[in-house]
Amino acid sequence: MSFAANAFLAVFLVVSSSTAVRAQTIQIELVNGATGRVITSRSKLHVWVGTAPGSGTLIIPTDKHGVALLRLTHNDSEINVPECEGELADSQKLANKKPKATKEERAEFDRKYEGCFGFEVKNPIARYADTIMINTSPGDVSWKGTPSGVPYVPCWVNTKEIKYSWMGHTDFSTEDILRHGIVTANTCGKATATAVPGKLILFVRSPSLAEQWRQLVN
Repeated sequence: MSFAANAFLAVFLVVSSSTAVRAQTIQIELVNGATGRVITSRSKLHVWVGTAPGSGTLIIPTDKHGVALLRLTHNDSEINVPECEGELADSQKLANKKPKATKEERAEFDRKYEGCFGFEVKNPIARYADTIMINTSPGDVSWKGTPSGVPYVPCWVNTKEIKYSWMGHTDFSTEDILRHGIVTANTCGKATATAVPGKLILFVRSPSLAEQWRQLVN
């Protein structure tokens, strides 16, 4: 290969790499671990950008294609979700305050961190962080008796060996998702998927009757 061709290839690789890093939109896709088909029935995901509870809980519904979208940015003016850094520390200070925190102080805390305790948003734009954390249970209790909030059990957890927790969550590298894409392990079947830059593919399954009952009584 000529020097010119080598130089062009090097530039192309650098540009491609930097473009992948700048691509801030992440697609989170739910896939049936047994069939390999994308789950198109509406569901909801708990998503934290960064280390919870440093960031608020985003409740992101999947669309008709089974995809939940999350955009990350470094631009303050683009962020459209509450930023909750400091919420845990302030909460502990409030709880340990002596004499007891006043009604006005509690109200001020609630105003400052409004939305940090879980709210549904279709197109969240959050501050970029090195990791995102996912929980595939629904974002609120309205799923009980309704089809719109069906919870899913993650197939990357071997529930035969580890009792599945409805509060369980998994960290994923933001950079790995954007650069290469991530496909989770699948203990629910033989279905596979190809990693795509910018996409996080989650193999899941529906809960058993026993698991649904445990969720109802917990």
